Amino acid sequence: MRILDKKIVGSRALLVFDEGKEVEIDREVYLEKGLYAKDEIDQKELEEVLFESGLKSAKKMLVSYIQRYPLKSEYGYYKYLLSRGYDSATALKAVAYFVNSGYIDEMEAAKKLVNKYQKKKSSFEILQLLRKNGFKSSTISKLNLKPENDKEILVKLLQKKLRRVNKKDSKEILKIIKWFVSRGYDYNTVVEKIREFLDY
Repeated sequence: MRILDKKIVGSRALLVFDEGKEVEIDREVYLEKGLYAKDEIDQKELEEVLFESGLKSAKKMLVSYIQRYPLKSEYGYYKYLLSRGYDSATALKAVAYFVNSGYIDEMEAAKKLVNKYQKKKSSFEILQLLRKNGFKSSTISKLNLKPENDKEILVKLLQKKLRRVNKKDSKEILKIIKWFVSRGYDYNTVVEKIREFLDY
């Protein structure tokens, strides 16, 4: 394909081809590939240049997103790039670049999330949160989630919830039991603690 015209506008370069086709690429890629000195380019080389340009743009976008949201999984960053219009190959390559350079550390992010929620949520809720946010099973399995903390959290939450409950209102107590069980607390432990608090 013959290149009829080349223009640099800000951080982008515009190439105009003989069929009237126009292509916009990153200025740095334009200079690195030496396109300013070429009058012709084949389709394969153009596709490589477009991929490199898209990758460079994806990396720039991902850097600012990582700085704003450091506690995401690799999949979370990948999904963000897809939502911004990048194709799968570009998104994967950009995320892999930051993983290899150590800028994205999924294990570290998962540990920080666990520490953040360890005193507020049950280990089951934390696992659900990690899965929902796209953390890999291999990462989750390496975490040291302590179910012992669940009892402490259970006691604190039960104290709050049982303050407003009438001892004789079995429907309300059943609702509380269901609420805790749905969040991953052991049924027998919940019932035992309720009996302790309400002197059943």
